[in-house]
Amino acid sequence: MSEEYPFKHSKLRSMVDSVYDSEALNSFRKSGQIIAKLRKEIASIVKPGKPALKICVEIESRIRELGGKPAFPVNIGINEIAAHYTSPPGDTLTIPSGSMVKVDFGVHVNGYVTDTAVTVFYDPKFEPMVKAADDALQNAIKTFRGGVKLSDIGRVIQTTIGKYGFRPISNLTGHSIERYSIHAGKSVPNVPVLAAGKANEGEVFAIEPFVTLPDAAGSVTNMLPAQIYRYIKSKGVKNDESKKVLDDIYARFSTLPFAPRWLEDKFPRETAKRAMLDLTHNKCVGGYPVLVEETRRPVAQSEHTVLVGRDDCTVLTTD
Repeated sequence: MSEEYPFKHSKLRSMVDSVYDSEALNSFRKSGQIIAKLRKEIASIVKPGKPALKICVEIESRIRELGGKPAFPVNIGINEIAAHYTSPPGDTLTIPSGSMVKVDFGVHVNGYVTDTAVTVFYDPKFEPMVKAADDALQNAIKTFRGGVKLSDIGRVIQTTIGKYGFRPISNLTGHSIERYSIHAGKSVPNVPVLAAGKANEGEVFAIEPFVTLPDAAGSVTNMLPAQIYRYIKSKGVKNDESKKVLDDIYARFSTLPFAPRWLEDKFPRETAKRAMLDLTHNKCVGGYPVLVEETRRPVAQSEHTVLVGRDDCTVLTTD
């Protein structure tokens, strides 16, 4: 799940929490193995004419069947939609013919998250963009190691994409990952930026190049209302109905992102809707707005999660 840059974060946890013990590493690896299996299924799950809601539910159900939990709602990014669209309750959107679709999904096991994205397309004109995103990701992975400047990763990504004649999305980034925290404080830019920091041995990062056309703005903006939220705090809510919903959100999802449609197995739709309006108003939950390329040009995406070593990195989300 992508991160808009710059992004407001809580302070980084200590490095003790970033160098994981064997139990944590096993959870990361199991999470990544589930993703590796599902990545091979995406092309058969996503089809023109198929409802986006059905795709989201199918992938999220498969994650649970394989022994994990969704780390965030499945993102379906059609054409110019770059990030953070998941089906709301009752969604009627279907996959258009001739489109390009980004499927961004994550898995957690005991709170240890891995994150990935796959782009499928139904018009050959999109193939070079997808290839540019995939190659930029692979070149970034080859460069990733303990002590590497994250701005250097951005340079590698931008240079690779540029060789294909495209441009990266400058204000979307990858991100460091910690337990129950998808965006843990460090950003992996898709362009070289100042003060991006370094990757340390033992940290986990999601790397995710975004590619658009050369005449595009190369940046995203908020368009549609949020359909993905995260827990922020419990203070401030007075309505009993809202309190029950908030308690359920924290008990089931902790600080990981969730979708309002996930609440419908415990609460009637109208109850959940009223509660979400109240909780948003009181800033007990915060939303991730849908991000769209500013000039409405199509966007491709590729993503893997890596564990940083001293001299290289291990890709957790592939076989």
